[in-house]
Amino acid sequence: MQSQDVKIADVVFEDGGVRGIGLAGALVVAEEKGYQWESLAGTSAGVIVASLLAAGYTAAEIKAIINEPDYTRFKDTSLIDKIP
Repeated sequence: MQSQDVKIADVVFEDGGVRGIGLAGALVVAEEKGYQWESLAGTSAGVIVASLLAAGYTAAEIKAIINEPDYTRFKDTSLIDKIP
């Protein structure tokens, strides 16, 4: 990527839970468009994403980390889930 294609941005990531997965996907697209991050902040799942970026991970690496767990293991089961 040429230096004139680089766009420097400050970013704040917020919200938690499954939105962290969406943040990772949005980062991949933003980095493909030439964005690089200067100042980072976040809350809840957003702080995890911001911390990984600050530690030097790329958006693609963060997306791979976030997509690794089997999220169905965390599903709450209710009475309706037990009906065949």
